[in-house]
Amino acid sequence: MSPSSSEREEYLTIIAPTAGEAMAQFKARHLDEQGYAIAGKIGRHQFSLVGGEGSTELFAGSGMIAATFSRKVLG
Repeated sequence: MSPSSSEREEYLTIIAPTAGEAMAQFKARHLDEQGYAIAGKIGRHQFSLVGGEGSTELFAGSGMIAATFSRKVLG
């Protein structure tokens, strides 16, 4: 079955010190009940916020775990 033209995908990323904490937050927020499912691998990332003429290292440059979830919504 092909997705309808009014269906789109929405993403939510949880950033935490550990994968366990990210998944605990997923459960605490009842994201499964809202239709979210894991979108890919959970892994350690470094984050930079880019804007204007420069960038800023987030989380003091320390790697954090990022877990991205997605759901399909009508819209």
